[in-house]
Amino acid sequence: MKILNVEHKYSIGDKVKFKDKFTHPSCGLVGREGTVVTITGIAKSYNNRPHYYLNDEEGVVYPENLFVGKVG
Repeated sequence: MKILNVEHKYSIGDKVKFKDKFTHPSCGLVGREGTVVTITGIAKSYNNRPHYYLNDEEGVVYPENLFVGKVG
């Protein structure tokens, strides 16, 4: 498996908004549609995609493609 240099769009402290709708949401995403959260950490990249920690939640990471972008 080739490991790529993964670039992160967001930085710690950025406020980002979840997409307004998820195609197949997991139980951890239900109710988070359209909400604004704070990036509190950069997680290990899984499947060569950037992931983040949010709001100081421990043990849960979110892929970059769940967000529509930065707010504020």
